[in-house]
Amino acid sequence: MPPTEDSKAPSSERPGPFDGEQIRNALVRQWKRIAEAVPQIDLDHASRLDGWRNREVLAHLYVQPFMLSRFLKSASHQEPSTQLLENLSSTKSFSELIDASAREGAKRGKYNFGVALEATLPDLLDAHLDRTVTTLQGSISLVDYLVTRCIEAVIHGGDLVPPVDPDRQAEAIAADALKELLAIRSAHLLPEAERLSTADWIAVATGRHTAIGNLASVVPVMH
Repeated sequence: MPPTEDSKAPSSERPGPFDGEQIRNALVRQWKRIAEAVPQIDLDHASRLDGWRNREVLAHLYVQPFMLSRFLKSASHQEPSTQLLENLSSTKSFSELIDASAREGAKRGKYNFGVALEATLPDLLDAHLDRTVTTLQGSISLVDYLVTRCIEAVIHGGDLVPPVDPDRQAEAIAADALKELLAIRSAHLLPEAERLSTADWIAVATGRHTAIGNLASVVPVMH
């Protein structure tokens, strides 16, 4: 569902083929795909992610819209202290906290993603895209933060069994951001990444598939 004319705001400027409105709308579509899939998912089936059932994956996804609403309350015009690639690079440092939170959420039955999305959607659609928000990893432009949520939603939607077929634009946004991360570390390997399909690149870049060739030494790129 696109924003109404009254809620639209100028998109923040950021390198790449997608502007802020496209990123927001792609995230909304991807989140809706996940919400629509939940009723058909066997919660206790092993997910594609080692150690997590579908229940833990959904519990992890469940908190994402609520966190976005929380962060939107901090929206300001201040300069961000963290850029997109810095944010992605520091994700691994939160792995233990994320795992504990997902397991606790699963125990408490916090996995109905549709409920989380419904509660957050108005805030997301009304948000001004030229703002900076403060997250657990510091302040970041809202558009860059929405890119991180696209990556999260595409990756973990794919971790479910059966996987959620991703929104193609959300998938492309995630793939491009992961290539940007590869470019700052090993730009000479970008041609190898480009030879993979979008889905295969995301799986390789995030450690879901084993890489072959020179990419094997630089993935997962978010470490």
